[in-house]
Amino acid sequence: MRILCVAEKPSASKQIAEILSQRSFRTESTSNRYIKNYTFDYTINNRTASMVVTALLGHLTGLDFNKEQYGWTKCDPDTLFHAPTYRNVLPNQDTIAENLKRQARNAEVLFIWTDCDREGEGIGAEVKNICTSVNPRLEIWRARFSSFQGAAIHQAARTPDRLDMRLVDAVNTREELDLRIGAAFTRLQTLKLQHYLADTRQILSYGSCQFPTLGFVVDRYMAIQKFVPEDFWQIDMEYTHHENAIHGADMIIDEGAGMNVNKKKDGDTHVVKFNWKRNRLFDYWAAFILYEACYQNPLATVTAVRKKQITKRKPLPLTTVELQKTANRMLHIPSDVIMTIAESLYNRGLISYPRTETDEFDDKFDFMKHVQMQVNDRDWGRYAQLIRDGEFERPRKGGHNDKAHPPIHPTGYDQSLSGNDKRVYEFIARRFLACCWKDALGFETVVEAQITTEDFDARGLIILERNFLEVYTYDKWKGNYLPDFEQGDQFMPSSLLLNSGTTSAPSLLKEYDLIALMEKNEIGTDATIADHIKKIQDRMYAYKENEYFHPTTLGIALILGYDEIGFETSLSKPFLRREMEADLKRICQGTIEKANVIQQSLEKYRSMYGRTLNELNKLVASLRTHYRPDQDSRNHANSNQGSPSGFNSNNSDTSSSTSRRGRGRGRGRGSRSSGNTNRGSRGGRGRGSNSNNRSRGRGRGANNSNQ
Repeated sequence: MRILCVAEKPSASKQIAEILSQRSFRTESTSNRYIKNYTFDYTINNRTASMVVTALLGHLTGLDFNKEQYGWTKCDPDTLFHAPTYRNVLPNQDTIAENLKRQARNAEVLFIWTDCDREGEGIGAEVKNICTSVNPRLEIWRARFSSFQGAAIHQAARTPDRLDMRLVDAVNTREELDLRIGAAFTRLQTLKLQHYLADTRQILSYGSCQFPTLGFVVDRYMAIQKFVPEDFWQIDMEYTHHENAIHGADMIIDEGAGMNVNKKKDGDTHVVKFNWKRNRLFDYWAAFILYEACYQNPLATVTAVRKKQITKRKPLPLTTVELQKTANRMLHIPSDVIMTIAESLYNRGLISYPRTETDEFDDKFDFMKHVQMQVNDRDWGRYAQLIRDGEFERPRKGGHNDKAHPPIHPTGYDQSLSGNDKRVYEFIARRFLACCWKDALGFETVVEAQITTEDFDARGLIILERNFLEVYTYDKWKGNYLPDFEQGDQFMPSSLLLNSGTTSAPSLLKEYDLIALMEKNEIGTDATIADHIKKIQDRMYAYKENEYFHPTTLGIALILGYDEIGFETSLSKPFLRREMEADLKRICQGTIEKANVIQQSLEKYRSMYGRTLNELNKLVASLRTHYRPDQDSRNHANSNQGSPSGFNSNNSDTSSSTSRRGRGRGRGRGSRSSGNTNRGSRGGRGRGSNSNNRSRGRGRGANNSNQ
C-alpha cells in the first residue's frame, strides 16, 4: 500500500516524517525549493505501507473572477455580487500542485495532515480535489492531532478520520463572501474616490472584518475629540496611625498649619487612606457643604469592621485570543509576531497547536507529564517541582471547548531558546504551571468610618499564600497594611481635604484593547484577528505610535463618510460581520445550509452597496473635510516613535488637591492666576473672580495649580 501524506507547511512535513520513520527516511527534492518529499516504510493496521510525506505552503487554490470578463474596468462592480467564479491554483503554487499530482498518480491513500482547524479542513479539501483530479480512486483519510509529539502523531496515523465537509463548506462560504463583498466595495471606493487622493493609484480596499476593526480605532479617536472635561470634587481623609495608639491620639489644631497629629518619637506610624463613599461630586457647592460639615465636626467613628478570607483565582487555560491579548500586554510584542512565534514553537514540537478556542483540559489529560518537562528550567523549574511534589490542583474549566484542540500548553522543552521565542515560550509555560497550582489566598479587612453624615472606607489585605502568583509573574496582588480597628473606635483625621479634579478623556486603543473589542464583538476568528489588525496598518488606514493606535485622516474620512450615510446596520460597525461569523458556526454545526448563508448575506450587502452608490457625495464630502495626505505621510513615517501627540494616554482621571496637608482657618479672598485652578488659597474661604475661571471654596493649605 502506498500512502501520500500532505502537511500544511514544510516544517510540519519534516516533523511528521521524522516521527513516523524514527528519523530514517529518504529525501527527494522537488521543483519547488521549499518542498521536499520524504519516503519511508510504516506499519499501520498490521500492514507495511510505503509512505511519502510532502508539504504545501498554505492555501493551494483560491476563488476568483474571470479577469477577461470581470476585470477592474470591464464591468460594473455591482455585477460581482453574482458573477461566476472559478477556483484555480494560486500564483507560485503550480510546482506544488504538480508535485501532488505526480505523487497521487501512484498512491492508493491520500492522508491529509493539514492543521486541525476550520481553515486546515478547507486546505485539506483543496488537496483532495487536486489529487483526485488525476486519481479518482484515492481513499481519503484525515489526521487529527494537536501537537508534534511522538505519541500524538502515531495515534493520528493509526486512527484516521474523514474530512468534515461542514467545515469545508464554512471555509468556502467565508471565502466567497469575502471575495464578492470585498471586490465590489473595494472597486466602488477606489474607482469613485481615487482621484480625490494624493496618490491616485492607491487602492481603497474594503473588508467586512477590516472596516469594523478600523471602526473601533476611529470610534475611540472621535470619543477623545468630542470629550468635554468636567470638574469634580471629592473629600479625602487620612489617618496617621501610631503603633498602640488608635484610641485617644493626641491632636492639636494649629491656625497656621492645619490639622496635624502630635507625632510620637517612639513607635512606627502608618498612614491609612479612607475613600469617600460618594466617590466624587460634580457640583462644587454640594461637595463644599458636605465638606464644611465634616470640617466643623471632624471626629471619625468606626461604624463597621468586616474581615474575611478571599481568593485570587488562578488564570484559565490559554486560548489563542488570550495568548494574543495578554502576551501583547505583558511582553509588548505585536499580536501577529506572537502568532508567528507560536506557530514556530508548535512546528518544533515545543507547544500544542496555537489556534484554539478551548479553555478547559480533558479529564484524561496527563498534567504531571507536562509539568515534569519544566522542572529543570533555572527560572521556573523550582515551581514545577513544587507542583509535581504536592502543590498540584486541577486547572479551572472555562466552559469553552472547540472539540478539536486542548488549551495551548508546552509539549516540549528547549533551553537554547532566546529572544522573543523564549519570552513567548516562557509565557506559555508559566501560564500552564499557574493553571496547575492553587488559587492565591488573602485576608481582607474593610473598615467603615463616619464623620457626621459622610461615610468613608479603607481596605487592608494580607497575602496568606501566593501559590500560582509565584510562577505567574504577569499578575500582581499586593498586600496593604491596615491597623487593627474595632467598631466604635473614634479618631481624629490627620488630613481632611476637599480635593478638586478634572475628568480625563479615554486613552487611545492599545493592541490588547483592540483585540478585546474584536473578541467581544466576534470580528474575525482566533486565527485571523492579528491579520486584520495588521491589514488596517498596511492599507494606511491606521498606524501605531508608542503602542497606541491612531487612525489616519484617510481612515477617519472613510469611516465617518459611511456613518453619514446612516445605514440601519453600519458597514463600519461589527454587527454584519458578527452575524456572518455566527452563520459560519451554524454551517459547521449542520443547522444551516451554505447556499442560504451566501444568499442572505449578499442580499444585505448588495442593498448597502446600492445606497452607498446613491449617496457617494457623503463619502466625497468626508474626504474633503478630513483627509490630509501630508499629515498621514508624516505620521506613518514617524509611527512607533515617541509618544502619541495630543492625547492623554492615561485613562485615569486627573485630579489635584486644594491643599497638600492640613487645614487652614480664617477668612480671606481666594485668588486665581490665569491658567491655574486654585480653589482658594491657604487662609480660608474665598470666592475669587476671573474672566475665564472661577475660584471658590475653602482653602485647606497651599496649592498653586492643578496638577
